[in-house]
Amino acid sequence: MSQLRHPVSTCATCAVQWKMWLFKVFGVIYMVAVCASEDNDATTYSYSDSKSTAPPPFVPPVPVLEQTPSSSDFFSSEKVVLECKATSSSELIFTWKKNGSPLGSGPDLSQYPDKSVLTITSASPQDSGNYTCVVEGKKKPSQTKESGPVNIQVNEIPVPTITETPKWAHVFPTESVKFKCGIGPDSHNWIYTWYRDGTQVNADGTVSFNTNGAGLSISSASAGHTGKYNCSGKIQNRAVTSQTSSEVSLTVYAEKPTLTLTRDPDYDVMFAGEAVNFSCAISVQSEWTYLWYKDGSEVTGSSDKLVVQIRGTADGGSYTCNATRGQNPTFITDSSVPKQLKVQENKPKPSMTQQPDAKKLYVGENVSFECKVENSDGWSYDWYKDGASILTNSNSLKMERLDLSKEGVYKCKAKRDKTGFNTEFSDQRTLQISEIPVPTLKLVTKWPDVFPTENVNMRCEMQTDSADWTYAFYRDGTKVQDYNSATDTRSLSITSASASDRGNYSCSGKLKIRDVYSITSSPLKLNVYAQKPTLTLTRDPEYDVMFAGEAVTFSCAISVPSEWKYLWYKDNSQVTGSSDKLTVQINGTADEGSYTCKATRGQNPAFITDSSGAKQLKVQAQKPTLTLTRDPEYNVMFAGEAVTFSCAISVQSEWTYLWYKDGNQITESSDKLVVQIRGTADGGSYTCKATRGQNPTFITDLSGAKQLKVQAEKPTLTLTRDPNYDVMFAGESVNFSCAISVHSEWKYLWYKDGSQVTGSSDKLTVQINGTADGGSYTCKATRGQNPAFITDLSAAKQLKVQGKFLLILLQNIYLLSSRFVPAFISESFS
Repeated sequence: MSQLRHPVSTCATCAVQWKMWLFKVFGVIYMVAVCASEDNDATTYSYSDSKSTAPPPFVPPVPVLEQTPSSSDFFSSEKVVLECKATSSSELIFTWKKNGSPLGSGPDLSQYPDKSVLTITSASPQDSGNYTCVVEGKKKPSQTKESGPVNIQVNEIPVPTITETPKWAHVFPTESVKFKCGIGPDSHNWIYTWYRDGTQVNADGTVSFNTNGAGLSISSASAGHTGKYNCSGKIQNRAVTSQTSSEVSLTVYAEKPTLTLTRDPDYDVMFAGEAVNFSCAISVQSEWTYLWYKDGSEVTGSSDKLVVQIRGTADGGSYTCNATRGQNPTFITDSSVPKQLKVQENKPKPSMTQQPDAKKLYVGENVSFECKVENSDGWSYDWYKDGASILTNSNSLKMERLDLSKEGVYKCKAKRDKTGFNTEFSDQRTLQISEIPVPTLKLVTKWPDVFPTENVNMRCEMQTDSADWTYAFYRDGTKVQDYNSATDTRSLSITSASASDRGNYSCSGKLKIRDVYSITSSPLKLNVYAQKPTLTLTRDPEYDVMFAGEAVTFSCAISVPSEWKYLWYKDNSQVTGSSDKLTVQINGTADEGSYTCKATRGQNPAFITDSSGAKQLKVQAQKPTLTLTRDPEYNVMFAGEAVTFSCAISVQSEWTYLWYKDGNQITESSDKLVVQIRGTADGGSYTCKATRGQNPTFITDLSGAKQLKVQAEKPTLTLTRDPNYDVMFAGESVNFSCAISVHSEWKYLWYKDGSQVTGSSDKLTVQINGTADGGSYTCKATRGQNPAFITDLSAAKQLKVQGKFLLILLQNIYLLSSRFVPAFISESFS
């Protein structure tokens, strides 16, 4: 049938051409003839010539190979189905190839009866390869068509691995633990199951898993979590289950680890500049991070050691440590027992002592020094002589049989070998070593010539450290005082000298605490006067009365000059003073009295002259009072006036006066101050003081103040008139009143038409006699004398006066008209 389809198709083509070429009839006839001829030829080819030529081969469709499941890789024991799909109306034959070769048979391979479906029932790695299917027609001849390849990769089921484990196989109560299970590159949807000691682990209050179970978390470990952990995996929606992983052991301690905090060096007290190392040792070793605290506040540090560079007392305190490991959450141990660090701010300074504690020693003596740092430990000591180090490490330095080469300046300092810290140097001690000295005999009184009854004091001394010696004294070679170590025998005293005490004196010395003797001193000659000297007492100033705050100087002159000290007396009682002058700062009447003086020299006992004549000092208890007055005493004064202030004092003397205005001194020194008032600047508070004497100057208290009030403008006058009728008449009287804006002791001046009229009070009464009394009235006010102060003229008041006839006429008119216009007349005359 297929062989007949081709001529029909050609005729159809010719028909199309016929429609296009209708006008070519002959062409159409020709084409029909040709088509008929070709059809006859084909029929002849297909049947008559079939015995001599083969038919064309069958062309099957290209097959499509489909895989179930669609994964590109599989694991052992999984089932794989390959289906070869080809659509054709003819029967087809299916065959299979693997890696380009025909597929053989096997126990795990099965096919449909038509072999279009290949099933691998239990895949193994040997089944891996590229699979294709081939189709051909069952009727021959036929071509073959091969599908595209499908790669099947079969792997062994992987063994899971615990990829994340706790860093520590041994953990502590409350510590968190995490495990993670993984199977290669996780390209499959594996679901994991965990086991502890072969029993599946389920989630509870402390155990949790992530979404696919790969992660196992224990939030707070306890002894019940101890065991061997492993895991297995299963692919979701596929019957693939792995073996279990290797086991990982987890041990949970019964309690948290303990911390031991140590300190090096462990000195009781440490100082600024030193460093201290704290070490935090933990009972269970691991990858710990350490937390450090001072007085409960965290300080920087994460290792098991904390180095503190001490800068001051702020670094002292109570130090503790904690250890921590892990994250989210972090496990933290309990705190260690604290270690105290006591810091002293200032660098210590050792004390250095010497035995014997003498500034000067003598050749052959022994001496020892001791160096000590108080309230601290761990010190070694260095010694220095004249700045050079002495080789010794002891806290004591001992030297025997001293010679002059051992003389020098000694000091020490301490150091700590562990910290390299050095103290300050101690106070230095100067060791003086001398040959046994020769004593010197001196008169303490300094006068080889003395007065009868005067005491004489000789002193025998070495050049230095004389108090370490005891002495014996000689007169003309005869011992008059022996050595005595129990008392101070450096002095020889002669009480109430006389002629028998004259002679040549000498002395020798013996060391009090050692048997060391000096040679005898050079001689000293002593002589005696025939009588005592006389005294003359004077006083400056010689005021009859003096006051508290003043000073008076007494001078005591002696007839025989010498190195005298003076004794001063008030009312026979001694007062403080030793020079020839006594200055008394008078504080009150207690300083009043009778003053005398004496002169003295020498000691134990001192020689004292007879008393001088007395000088009296009279003192008034209160300072003199000042009375300040002002003339005149007007409340308010004006420019052009003058005022005099007088400062009167209760005690007359040679006073100078000080004047003040508003607390500022003004120039004047007499007891009166005249102020010529020029303006308000002269107003203010005026006071005075009185003064006398010098070094110091006595000044009275300030007087009471006197106020001076100055008004810039002159006072104003207001002139009024009563009655104030417009017109007045003879027989009437009028009163003028002159009121001033500032009240005082004023006198008044009255004027009519510019001419003064009689009157001095603030009122002027004018009895009107006639029109001559009419006019312009004014007033002024005045006060004081030399010069008198006069105000400006007041404003004028007019007085208009008319004759008596007009008054009578007006009165009659009034009487006649009163019954008609009483209101008008009444108002007119009111």
